[in-house]
Amino acid sequence: MDIDLKQLLRDSLERLDGILERVPEPVFHKRLAEDMFSLGMNARISANFSLRGYCPLVGQAIPDFGSAGESKAEIRKQLHDTLEYLASQPDVTTLDRAIQLTDRAGLEDITLPQPAFIHSYILPNVYFHLSMVYAIARLHGVPLGKGDFDGLHRYPAGFRFVPPSTS
Repeated sequence: MDIDLKQLLRDSLERLDGILERVPEPVFHKRLAEDMFSLGMNARISANFSLRGYCPLVGQAIPDFGSAGESKAEIRKQLHDTLEYLASQPDVTTLDRAIQLTDRAGLEDITLPQPAFIHSYILPNVYFHLSMVYAIARLHGVPLGKGDFDGLHRYPAGFRFVPPSTS
């Protein structure tokens, strides 16, 4: 495998935690649209997808670190518990096309070979829900940039590609 999957997931969750640290408590209940999950729930789902992807690869049951609450403290605790758990698991060095993994995608059960399960299902969902957290936070004025999302981009303070709207 050409990537360190465990580290990739942990890096994504650490960036998510960095974003959550900057989000004010009331924004955890905000949504992009009425029929979408809240920022807090998207953070939980991103963490859960990390476990839904990694645990089957190492033969472990998926632990439940969540609670019914959506407070900033509860969600960040789930994230920290997930990070610690992933760190404690063995490394996965190969994905086997001959091994099929099954999960529930929305209202459908899906079965995919390990590489497709990780690259076409798990990682896109980790990033999708992380993107929703980022978008909701930005919509509600949290000053975040692309580097907060990917950990790579750097821009000087106040830099903008798009000028402020004059309307």
